[in-house]
Amino acid sequence: MLKGFRRKYKPLEVLSEEELEAIHRGALDVLETTGVRVEHDRALKLFADHGCNVDFEEKRVRIPPWLAEESLRKCPSHFKMKARDPKYDLMVGGDTFYFLHGMGMRYVDLDTWETRPATVKEHRDAMIIADSLENLHMAGGYEFYMDRVGIPPCMVMLENFASGVRYSAKAEHMGYEKDCEKFAIKAAKELGITLMGELGTAAPLTFYNGVVEAMFSFAEAGFPCRPVIYVIMGAEGPVTLSGSLVLSNAQMIASVVLVQLMKPGVGMVIEHGISPMDMQRGTNQIGGAVEHALTTVGFNQLLHRYQIPSMTCAGYTSTSKKIDYQCGYEKAMGTLISALSGANLHIFQGGSGFELIYHHVLSILDDDIAGWVGRFLEGVEVNHETLAIDLIKEVGPIPGNYLRTEHTRKWWKKEQFMPKVADKEVYPVWIKSGKKDALALAKERMEEILATHKPEPLTPAQEQTVENMLKEAREYYRKEDLISDEEWTAYMKALEETD
Repeated sequence: MLKGFRRKYKPLEVLSEEELEAIHRGALDVLETTGVRVEHDRALKLFADHGCNVDFEEKRVRIPPWLAEESLRKCPSHFKMKARDPKYDLMVGGDTFYFLHGMGMRYVDLDTWETRPATVKEHRDAMIIADSLENLHMAGGYEFYMDRVGIPPCMVMLENFASGVRYSAKAEHMGYEKDCEKFAIKAAKELGITLMGELGTAAPLTFYNGVVEAMFSFAEAGFPCRPVIYVIMGAEGPVTLSGSLVLSNAQMIASVVLVQLMKPGVGMVIEHGISPMDMQRGTNQIGGAVEHALTTVGFNQLLHRYQIPSMTCAGYTSTSKKIDYQCGYEKAMGTLISALSGANLHIFQGGSGFELIYHHVLSILDDDIAGWVGRFLEGVEVNHETLAIDLIKEVGPIPGNYLRTEHTRKWWKKEQFMPKVADKEVYPVWIKSGKKDALALAKERMEEILATHKPEPLTPAQEQTVENMLKEAREYYRKEDLISDEEWTAYMKALEETD
């Protein structure tokens, strides 16, 4: 099992107990009086059968406070994720912090910074890189490169998921669209892995039919559910931070109630993000906004109170369209705040540009940031040996030094974080070695990884499971007229690409 990073100290806080209670009570009030819209008949009946006031015509559910509180208590504080290789299993919850892939729709050219659909090879290479990165703990393939050359939209998630399990043995997660999650869940059970379900709720206070159907599928399979609570302040939620925290908390609690009614005790992690709208440009400032960081800390405080694991995204992307200074500081600062505030999972490596772009080189650069953040979380180890009092006495004042001591040889690699691709050379050496910056060094490391790293392959039986999943899904979508003859021809041509 991967240990990830363990936070050694109390989480960062921005809200007092009185303020947390006000947000909690406000959310319960909203749920009881305003309620949520649920566009799924089976779910409406489930709510009604458990004491909720349900208007079936308006599809409005009003949840009593007692049921909300009871459901929060039923939600487990920890759950296990089984990976294809047991050494990559995860235990989500408590003080443990894991990193997973970032998001980006399209491949970006590092010379022109223009984007385009990704090829089969580019998705495969990204998964191989992810499998090799020591600070990327959950390498789900489905979530990035959702724009693929020749792949019909209805098959993209499944093709990405297949690439994920083929080229990485790390833990997986999956989204939903036109029943694709049902094919993936069936395959995951046969593969013996846990498949976390990402389930996108809609602000304000709405659950569309597709997400609720997917909730049933994941919960009934016993797989952990990950409701996504995203609110844009001033558009989908109040412009005030505390008002959007109330709205988001109400939507989160409604998600917990629904999932726990479906299957009491099933694991859950709450993915959350509250970001401001740029009122001058009309865009969502999901990357680098300080308000996103502040609300991340506040929402994590609520989830600690409820003892429900959290997944954060402050710093998971940047508004920059390049891998540049802005990209680095927006991603790093949000990520550090997310980690310090006690998140359990954090979306990070590889994505930028408002979720538009993804690149393997950026995932390598981000992995250095992840290692830096993880080292900070682990804090200072204080014991007899690390205090080094006897050694200090022995070395004494100048001309004494610590370079040649056994203590230094033993401890320096344990105590110091060493980035893999940062430019650490002194100026004269840097000049002589070609003036390489971090981006150039990351490109070199990418080539080295792709030439040398060999992910654990699927067994023949596992490969057959993946092929059966894809074959069954392709036939289903062809029958449903979701893949035209023209799309099918382009699809088969794209799958022929191997180099």
